[in-house]
Amino acid sequence: MSDFTDLDMLYDYEKDAASAAMGYMTLATRAHHGDLRNIYLRLANEATNAHSKASKLINQNGGIA
Repeated sequence: MSDFTDLDMLYDYEKDAASAAMGYMTLATRAHHGDLRNIYLRLANEATNAHSKASKLINQNGGIA
């Protein structure tokens, strides 16, 4: 069984949040309906905020973000 540290989990979460932000932004650029585009932009913004928070936690725990 693998022993994952809090820092390992934060790195994984940071990677996932960055991927989500990129994916939502890509979908926003492809959406033709304005309301749908706005939803994707909000989701991209939330994912970016989550990435920023995870990066700060990584730095606080001695990692490199």
